[in-house]
Amino acid sequence: MISKPENPSVQAVWQGFDRKVFPEGATIFAEGDMGAAAYILLRGDVTLLAGPADKKRTLTELKPGQMFGVHALMAGARRGATAFTKQGCEVLTVSEDKLKQKLDEADPFVRYWVDYLSKRIIELSAQ
Repeated sequence: MISKPENPSVQAVWQGFDRKVFPEGATIFAEGDMGAAAYILLRGDVTLLAGPADKKRTLTELKPGQMFGVHALMAGARRGATAFTKQGCEVLTVSEDKLKQKLDEADPFVRYWVDYLSKRIIELSAQ
């Protein structure tokens, strides 16, 4: 059953976003896929892995409240890692359309700030 997030920061933004549950052992997205959405982890586990299939290395293990898949969505780029859940997880899905809608509704300074940080992340990731 999908329920209200426990993280207070996520509770403030969760309404209006699609929630999805991934079962134990599921791949949320694979390295090289185009980024059509970003995610906020509500419950469970997500591990980000990178490298060839036979030599995948763990980049990070996420905790509830953390976002992932953001760079590919913001840059219109391919995924730089695989997102995998060992025990299953529940996430909020942030589509490009929903992100654009939320940014259009935001204060102009907040839009500027997000746009600036997004461009810097893209520039730094290219180095």
